Amino acid sequence: MNTATHHLDLSLEPKTLFNVSDAAGVQILCRSGSLWVTLDGDPRDIVLDAGDHFTATEHRRALIYALGPASLSLSMASAARPARRTWRARPAAAPRVSFPLQPA
Repeated sequence: MNTATHHLDLSLEPKTLFNVSDAAGVQILCRSGSLWVTLDGDPRDIVLDAGDHFTATEHRRALIYALGPASLSLSMASAARPARRTWRARPAAAPRVSFPLQPA
């Protein structure tokens, strides 16, 4: 059974920094407040307000900074989720996908 996490809800205090070590395929949805998102090596500043979302497409670290009290959801984009396995006589090990998340 694959019990990997594909969705995570967070609440951040003002000025909290959150690290996503590999953001490829991760959708960041700002549910309340405002978030500043930066990706390693990317010159853009991404600011998300309540209801806005952003999905990273490259394997880069993302830093998410709460500009004030904020809540967000992180989820894997459907293309980044592992495919469902079908029965085989000798099944291969199931891929484990989880969010490499940690406070910065």
